[in-house]
Amino acid sequence: MIRVLFAVFLVSLIFMLVLVAVAGIESTPLVEPARRLSHQDISRIKLLLRQHDPRHLKKQELRTLLLTERDLNLLLEYANPHLLKASGRVDMQPAAMKVQLTVKLPDNPLGGYLNMTADLSDVDGRIHIKRFTLGGLSLPVWLLEPLLLQGHRVMLARFDEYRTAVDAISSYQFQDDRLVVVYQLDPNLVERLKQSGKVFLLPESETHRMLAYHEELARISGQYVSRRISLGKVLTPLFQLAAVRTTESGEPQAENRALLLTLTMYALGMNINRFIDVPLEQPVKSLHLTVLGRHDLVQHYLVSAALTVSAGSGLSAAMGVFKELDDSRGGSGFSFADLLADRAGIRLAEMATATEPQARLLQKRMGDPLLLEKDFMPSIVDLPEGIMELEFKHRYQDLDSKSYRIIEDEIESRLSQCKVYRAQERGTL
Repeated sequence: MIRVLFAVFLVSLIFMLVLVAVAGIESTPLVEPARRLSHQDISRIKLLLRQHDPRHLKKQELRTLLLTERDLNLLLEYANPHLLKASGRVDMQPAAMKVQLTVKLPDNPLGGYLNMTADLSDVDGRIHIKRFTLGGLSLPVWLLEPLLLQGHRVMLARFDEYRTAVDAISSYQFQDDRLVVVYQLDPNLVERLKQSGKVFLLPESETHRMLAYHEELARISGQYVSRRISLGKVLTPLFQLAAVRTTESGEPQAENRALLLTLTMYALGMNINRFIDVPLEQPVKSLHLTVLGRHDLVQHYLVSAALTVSAGSGLSAAMGVFKELDDSRGGSGFSFADLLADRAGIRLAEMATATEPQARLLQKRMGDPLLLEKDFMPSIVDLPEGIMELEFKHRYQDLDSKSYRIIEDEIESRLSQCKVYRAQERGTL
């Protein structure tokens, strides 16, 4: 009888979970995709990052972080992984906050979107859920709290960084239209995060892949007398190696990711020993890699690719724009040519790590001995460069302006003509 009752309970629980999931799926999104960032948005994010840089904290210093509704939405948009296909929105209310989230689902007969809403309040310096809805179904808080508490306990037990962050935050409080976070961060945490960052960025399972591409770079670099060579001459043999290794591992996306991360470190002059704690057999000769005759475009191209395979193309695209807007305040100025290189690197990484057929197709395309620079990097002819901030605002107003979008559309058009990316867009896999 006990077994029967347990089976009935288990079946009922599974049925309830399925019912809840189905009830939360809808045909229309609750939250539309985020709009483009303005100059003011970008300046605000950079200011917050500078003000709360943990490297500048004094021991036992108590800090207060004030976040407006727009700040919270910016952080939500900025941190949202591109591949998750999620959109979020925060609405501040008197002494409360509403958080809405929409997740785009794969094609299915039930609907295209999973919509969630949480009404939050602060009690004794802690945030509590007042109401939670999944689609049109309101879930009882008493049912959610034990699940959230158990998840919290698991995170505390398994992740030192999570435990440190929880210990650092003294209180949360809603004040009018702001969220006030009081925290006290141990400066020694910065060094610990650097060390754990090695494992996060390059898990041990990927170390052998990184070493293989490092050794191939050592072999390639030793073939050239001149230090200045085209990026294509390095990409082709690396992707040929990726194709060979894929036949053994069966993981083209993982091989492509390791390739791009290793090559990016090499192009930036970073010692791979900073991330891999193993002795390296071969020293690597430093090459001055170029694309379209410029080394700076290689850096833009590869850094964007590495960021994309590590954190999603949404984050990478945002950081590319941040860099260019920051340059417009001095130095080289805003460059649409650099922005084109950023977008090309993103396109490369998206194809490198998307589906298995796309990842294999990229290996074939990039490993072609007849590969030309124009096949993976469009021309930068007639793209404006060196635009200072005041001139940029006068000519383009902001990132939503028609004049800015015209040039962005031109960049996308040039990318679509590249042989390497063309198959991805037309779906001829």
